[in-house]
This record gives sequence, C-alpha cells and structure tokens, in this order.
Amino acid sequence: MARSRESSAQIIPPWSLCLLVMLASACSNSQTSPSDQGLAATNDGSVPDQAVDANIVMTTSEALPNVFIPPYRSCVSALDDQPGQGPDGQVCTQVAISGATEPGRYFPDYAACDVVRTQRPFWVVPPAAEPDPADPRLQDADFMAELAWAKTQIEATGCVCCHDSRLNDGQVGQWDVAAEPIWITTLSDSGLALFSGLADSSVLGAYPPAENMGFDRTTTGIPTTDTARMQDFLRQVMDYRGLTEEAARAVPPFGGPIYTATITPPGVCTAQEGVTQDGLVQWEGGEARYLYVQTPEASNPGVPPNLDRPSGTLWRLDVRADQPPLSSGQTYGQAPEGSQQQIPDPSDSPPQLEPGQQYKLYVLQDVGVPIANCIFTFGAPEPPAAQEDLNTAVPENPASCATDTGFGTPCQNATDCGCPATDYCAISPGQSTGVCTASGCLDNPEVCPADWSCFDLSAFAAGEPAICIE
Repeated sequence: MARSRESSAQIIPPWSLCLLVMLASACSNSQTSPSDQGLAATNDGSVPDQAVDANIVMTTSEALPNVFIPPYRSCVSALDDQPGQGPDGQVCTQVAISGATEPGRYFPDYAACDVVRTQRPFWVVPPAAEPDPADPRLQDADFMAELAWAKTQIEATGCVCCHDSRLNDGQVGQWDVAAEPIWITTLSDSGLALFSGLADSSVLGAYPPAENMGFDRTTTGIPTTDTARMQDFLRQVMDYRGLTEEAARAVPPFGGPIYTATITPPGVCTAQEGVTQDGLVQWEGGEARYLYVQTPEASNPGVPPNLDRPSGTLWRLDVRADQPPLSSGQTYGQAPEGSQQQIPDPSDSPPQLEPGQQYKLYVLQDVGVPIANCIFTFGAPEPPAAQEDLNTAVPENPASCATDTGFGTPCQNATDCGCPATDYCAISPGQSTGVCTASGCLDNPEVCPADWSCFDLSAFAAGEPAICIE
C-alpha cells in the first residue's frame, strides 16, 4: 500500500476475484505445477524479448518468497495427439493471470499456476451464491450450450488458477468454473459487471489477441476469443438476475491499490529522492525491485503485459525474481548484478539528464507496490522541501478521544485518525473514505477492540502492517 506525497490513505484489499487486483505477493501453494516439472525449461526463442534479455525466473522454486514472477511465454509439446499452433507443433501459453493457452485446451496443463498466483493475491472466499439444482435455465438448451462454451473459454485462461475447484485442493476465490450445474451462479454481481466489461478493469492489463492465442479482454473483462458471443451470454445472465447496464456501469473501477496508484499524481521529491548530480538514484521507503526515471508528464507505470512500459520512460531497471531487492543509491544507467536495464535496450545508454530540467522518479517495492512517485529537478543545488508525509505526524485530538477510541471513525488519511489508539486509515478499493483503525495487532492483539480481528496486510504486500478490522 504505497504512500504518495499527495495522499497517505491505505487500501485494504477485500476483493476476492483473482482478476480484481494485482499486488506484489500471493499465497503460497505446494501443489506441483508444470513449471516445477520442467515445462518452462522448454521455452524456445519465442519467449518475449523481455524474458530472454532478463533471463527471468520461470519457477516458484527458483524465486524468492512472495516475489512477483514476471509473465513469460511457454511453448511445450502437446499432451494429446493434436499438434499445437506453435513452433514445431508445440502449444504456446502466456504464463500470466491475463494470459491464455490455445482455445479448447486446459491452462493448467500448459502453464504454471503457482507462477500465476505470484501475480495476484489469492484467498478462499465463499461463492456469491450456490448453484440451484432446480434452476429453470437447466431446461434451456441454448443457454446451457453457451454456458458450456463460456466455461471452455475460461478453462483456457489464467483465471482458472484461482477459480477452479479442481485445483488448490478444492479452494477457490468466490466463483468456481467447475461448480455444477450452473457455475456462473457463484459469481457476484460486481464480478459479472467486470466480466461484461461494463465495470472498468483496464488497469489490470491485457495482451493483444495476436499475442494471446486469440484471447482478448480489452472489451470484456474476461478473456475470450469471441467478444460478441461472450457479451451476448453475459447479457443473458444479467437479464436473468435483473442486473441493469446502469447498475453494472456504476460499479467502481477494479484494481484496488493498482487503480489508486495509476491515478495518483506525483508529489515533490524530498532532498533524499531523485537523481543526484553524480548520477545516484535515491529514494525513501525501503528496498525496491523496479526503478523508473521518466519525463514529468509520463503515466505512472502499471502492470504487465501492457502497462509497465509507459511512454516517457527514460530508464527502467528490474531486479530478477530470484535476487534480493536494491537499496537506495543505485547509479542511473547502470545495472548491478541480478538486475537488468529494461528501458532503453540493455545495449544502449539512457539519455543524459539535463541540469535544471524536471523528471519523475517512480520506484516500486515490487509490481503494484509503489514507494516513490515524485518530481525532482536534476542538478538543483537543494531539492525542494518535501510535503510532510501525512502518516508520520498523527496529531492527537484529546477532546474527541476522551469518549471514543477512534476505531471506525471516517477518514481519508492517517491525519484524520488522531486518537492515540488509532494510527491507520483503511480504505476499500474504489472508495475515497475509509475508517480509522490500529496497526501492529500481530505483535499486540490487545490493540484491537473486542469485536475486531487482526488482518495481516503483509500477506498481500510485503512490508505492510497487520491491522484491526471489524
């Protein structure tokens, strides 16, 4: 939960759909996957240039714990007697949460779901509703045919890694493509709005269909090889539920912290942030795995595969998933061992920074977790004073705290949580206002009120605290 110079709100990730948000860490899973069986080792030269150049990690056994493994393309031999569409009859798959294998094939047969789950948090959530054995749609042959088709579409995508009870010892994150007799009943209305594309989920990234075995999710939120057909099917489901287009469009944009980070404007760098005259890239907030130096107007970097290389990026440095993160003080244009320059090409040097010109520094603890987003002036004798970090100065308000601990008080940032018992403003995705709560409950459970429980945010974003939730 990154803190910008403009806002110190913290976002709780209460969503459950694997598509809904992308953070740096994910749940662990001991299930053997294709990557740990050597599948990824068969990748040929068709792996994206980024993967080849960076020699990226392709198995969870190689990666450090709770580290995002970047997407890559895997091309392997077909498991049946039907040759694949890839080189030498292989089956090619984008090993990503937004990725897909060939239509009609089962994604987990050709991709490593444990790798995919490093790209999204996953935890068990009950279905939005249980399928009804007496559902009248069971007698509608046309509907059932389209339901079966939609299932095969999803089975070919990374969505099944979190939403298929045939995996993960039967555990799913709300909706379950294997649920019978009508699996889509398990999907919530907000999830249906995402599926249909009426609720915006563009910040979660997408492949061009030509690079994703024909699957597209730029119109619908769920990847499909036939957008019009999928829209028609989802419209039938909406009509059956009485979910109007107006209501679906009213669902806030998906993405939680990713969406917030995308729209957060840069602040002003402190004296300890930016690129110094001797070329040292400095930042605050801890170690990092991704460094960006950009033009001031450049968009904030988003998630792969299509939002992590925004126009206006002058220099980008990535750390391999099996290597420790970098500390502040790296040299602009140089890649220390275990990292690689992604922009510009590793064989090229980034443009020289011009004295007196402004640039943007964007630093991520890992994908989806920014820790710096600020403007600096290169060569300035003394960088502008930083705006005060709203989370470092939490004033008390004795008048209100005398009768109230502050838990549950509406807030927009931590300065609104002035009681000694509360130090954290927890905001849900798509909301501008949250509630005051306390951090540190793992170390001291007594900080939480009797009817509140402790929720460890570090399971979803390294370095975040455990907080009390109602």
